Amino acid sequence: MPYTTELTEDFMGVLYAGSGTVRGRQILEGCQTFTFLVQNTENFHYKLVDFSAATELQITAEELEEIVAQDRLIAASRPHVTVVIVAPNEEIRTLALEWEKLVEELGWSTHVVTTRGEALRWLRDKFIAAPAESYDPA
Repeated sequence: MPYTTELTEDFMGVLYAGSGTVRGRQILEGCQTFTFLVQNTENFHYKLVDFSAATELQITAEELEEIVAQDRLIAASRPHVTVVIVAPNEEIRTLALEWEKLVEELGWSTHVVTTRGEALRWLRDKFIAAPAESYDPA
């Protein structure tokens, strides 16, 4: 499966992982699922979006806007979310930075990195209970 969504064992975060070609519709479906989950748990604090195994993102401007709309819904109940995106190439990094600009108004702490290791270190600096180094989205 090219894009997965799962909660961490402690329900403190959500882990998204994409591989190969990831489409905007897949990301949007993951966001919609997660929006529902956030409404049913009080512990949620961070998102790790891991595209380290992705080769490209195929996402339209409309899909990106829909993803941002889902993030606005999440922000209504979780205004202090931390999000780190692993963007292994320039195309994915450009889209991640565009998303980051679009959600800037939410006041979330966001960060774009190139490796999963960097993402995990950054999350550990923010939280005591970040995902383990052994996390493997494959």
